[in-house]
Amino acid sequence: MTESSGGAPRSDGPAARRTVLSIEGLTTEFRIRRAWHAAVRDLWLDLLENETLALVGESGCGKSITALSIMRLIAGGAGRIAAGRVVLDGTDLTTVSERTMQRLRGDRISMIFQEPMTSLNPVLTVGFQVSEALIYHRGLSRAEAERQTKDLFEQVRIPSARQRYHEYPHQFSGGMRQRVMIAMAIACQPDVLLADEPTTALDVTIQAQVLALLADLQRERAMSMLFITHNLGVVASIADRVAVMYAGDVVELAPVADLFARPTHPYTEALMRSIPRFDRETHKLETIGGRVPAIDRMPRGCRFAPRCPLREPRCEEATPPLEPVAAGSAHRARCWVRVPRREVAP
Repeated sequence: MTESSGGAPRSDGPAARRTVLSIEGLTTEFRIRRAWHAAVRDLWLDLLENETLALVGESGCGKSITALSIMRLIAGGAGRIAAGRVVLDGTDLTTVSERTMQRLRGDRISMIFQEPMTSLNPVLTVGFQVSEALIYHRGLSRAEAERQTKDLFEQVRIPSARQRYHEYPHQFSGGMRQRVMIAMAIACQPDVLLADEPTTALDVTIQAQVLALLADLQRERAMSMLFITHNLGVVASIADRVAVMYAGDVVELAPVADLFARPTHPYTEALMRSIPRFDRETHKLETIGGRVPAIDRMPRGCRFAPRCPLREPRCEEATPPLEPVAAGSAHRARCWVRVPRREVAP
């Protein structure tokens, strides 16, 4: 890892792998009572070729806003990308025209949305909705698009795939609807897949099946995947690296094994403690006191300080930078207490 000119972390890559998607100083704001407030603030992340990067945090931490910002789906008027760049293979997505973005969405970069029932059109067959992407982006005939869609349904393991092409979303279970969304997202073989809580509201068995399916597809197609979740329990099985997000900031960034072996930021540590464990006896579940602050009531300094048991006066004075936990380490954390460094300038 090296530092960019703006002092933010950049990846040289564990094996000099190519950076496919680069988020550079991204700030996304929303308008509340005639003032703009940042929901994502000065975000720096690199997604490498054939890598799965997990973005983890509680609800309200800015994970989905990050994905929507990458896709340029922030509602105009109420929201805006106020600063930064999102670079996909040399193309800055924040500056291209909407017409260009329409060509890129679903083609070079795709997204699996959180809730498939609200993302799928209830009055159109699932087959038509997936075929539409192939017709628009690949210029296929309707017959050829139908053939490829049926193949996709088999790849994502929808039972009786060819017969179900003409069925409607309400005829599918939650897990099957999620598989339709995955088929739609991978139809054009994108370089980057954004998976926004793809296992939310699914039971544990179906969740495991969907995670295994995504992992298999990622390996087979050599996609880079940004996997968004609030559940650290699913991260170990699917991610290469993990970025822990709190109140619009990445507070810890590490290879997955390092993060689980040595959670450094107090917020990451608290998230780890809140995971139910079956290998030890416990009489209650751990919780994190307080709540994620609203974007128009962000505290000064470290945004986690009001909930942090380790806070010191300096934590409420200035925001700590994201720095290595040890010299030359790829493991970084944003904490005045756990990552000793220079004192705050007066």
